[in-house]
Amino acid sequence: MSIRAAQSSALSALQSSQAGISVSSENIANASVEGYTAKSLSLASSVTTGSATGVTVTSVGSTVDSYLLKSISEAASESGYASVFESPLEMVATGFGDVGDDGAISTQIADLETALAALAVSSDSQSEKSTALSQANAIADELNNLSSTVQAQRASADQSIEDTVDQINDLLNEIQSYNNQLNGSDTTTLATSELEDARTQAINDLSELIDISYYTNDSNSTQIYVGGTLVVGSQVQQLSYNAVGAVNDETTFSDITVNGNSIMDDISGGSLGGLIELRDETLPDIQAELDNLATTLMDSINAVTNLGTAFPAPSELVGTEETDVTDAFSGTGTVRLAATDDDGNAVEVLEIDLSTIATVQDLVDAINGSTYLSASVGSDGTLEIATSDDDYGVSIMNMDASVGADGQGLSDYFGLNDMFTGDDASDISVNSVWLDDTSNLPVGSGADDATLAVGDSVISSGSSDIAEALANLFDENISFDTAGNLGSTKTTLSDYAAEILSDVAQQASTAETEASVATSAYEELVESFSNQYGVNTDEEALTLSNLESAYEAAAAILEITQSLMDTLLEAVR
Repeated sequence: MSIRAAQSSALSALQSSQAGISVSSENIANASVEGYTAKSLSLASSVTTGSATGVTVTSVGSTVDSYLLKSISEAASESGYASVFESPLEMVATGFGDVGDDGAISTQIADLETALAALAVSSDSQSEKSTALSQANAIADELNNLSSTVQAQRASADQSIEDTVDQINDLLNEIQSYNNQLNGSDTTTLATSELEDARTQAINDLSELIDISYYTNDSNSTQIYVGGTLVVGSQVQQLSYNAVGAVNDETTFSDITVNGNSIMDDISGGSLGGLIELRDETLPDIQAELDNLATTLMDSINAVTNLGTAFPAPSELVGTEETDVTDAFSGTGTVRLAATDDDGNAVEVLEIDLSTIATVQDLVDAINGSTYLSASVGSDGTLEIATSDDDYGVSIMNMDASVGADGQGLSDYFGLNDMFTGDDASDISVNSVWLDDTSNLPVGSGADDATLAVGDSVISSGSSDIAEALANLFDENISFDTAGNLGSTKTTLSDYAAEILSDVAQQASTAETEASVATSAYEELVESFSNQYGVNTDEEALTLSNLESAYEAAAAILEITQSLMDTLLEAVR
């Protein structure tokens, strides 16, 4: 080998050692950086006129299993999805409490049963009436609070959806920035490999937020798809969404869009997919269970209280159901209305054959044809029946009346003696007139004997059959429709409330377990990736030491060959 060839070989060895030192130093420096993969040099022999003249660096980087990267991306999406449910459901479960807790809705319903049983024994006790109404009011307040808890978590999820969309857009722009730097880049540089690592990490972070598909083209640009929508290609197509703010069970949410087109059907994984499911399915299912309890409670209890009349009867009854005088009316049987004095005796008895009534106006006219009773539909659409003399009261006896498709009593149909008002768990409340004056609570029913006449007793202070029926209602198996996770069933009001608490607790527990499993699976893949492709600082330190020795040896050879060359030149002179 000539001196010149030796110099060339030593120089290439020096340069490759220097490059290797740079790579190892960079590996050690970035050992704790998430997603960073250990880099190495690929070398090739340099051949001149058939003779080896040294080595050259052909590439710098790391060769990573693309299938493992895809697996990590999928696991990130599953982990992001599962982690969304744990905290909100735990907060809801905490707010609902456990079966048997003093403040739990199932316990409060049982307490109302106890209060009504006590009222049945002392039906003329204003104290017992007050206790029963206070307990009913506590149930309404609890249902309101539970509904508010659910809707607050929906509002929180909705705001998180907006925040997550912003994070997704930031990552899309970050990936596009890496694409711009890597497009057509030289793969022999360390900087290129580090950019690829950073892009891979950004893709994993993105996958945790939303389920995506992606591939890298020949120009080293990664294209990102959400479903069939390209969001990173030649440019970024950003997602768009604005949270609505206050949320209730009637709230309608807008779609997440790209360029004005909805992508809701393409989002099923990642934290964004989880948040959408939490907001639109999981929490509404819990709300549906609460609403089912509230409406069944209202309908069942109101059906009983509307069979009764207070003692003394109030001078005015105002319904809770909206109607109009032009509305069609379909009924059968006879209903009895009576104007009563303070002793509960009839001063007028009016019996109406409902088969002759075709509209609400017909009913109003029939009542207005009496001497002491009048009827009208108020500006709010509710039926009002009142006496013309404030010293008299209005009593309704349903007799054999059946109104509407559900066969309700007349008073029940219009809600004239409802204990509970409202549409669902969010707005259920106790009749405010009864709360202000507990004597309005009907604990007995009026006389239904065929010979009732003016002067006869309609209702007495000792009547208690309605209070007894209310207490007995809580021991009956009542039909509940399918709602949320609970199928149709026949059970008691208290037991159905307990089923809701159990369902919420079970969902919270399941969410915690699934989040733990998904997170562990993701972390195990990341750890496996790190073990396989991450930096081993001990190995890198040894490699660095060897490279430094090689560098020193190459430098020594250069020094020797330079000395030989100088000697030769001197000899020539």
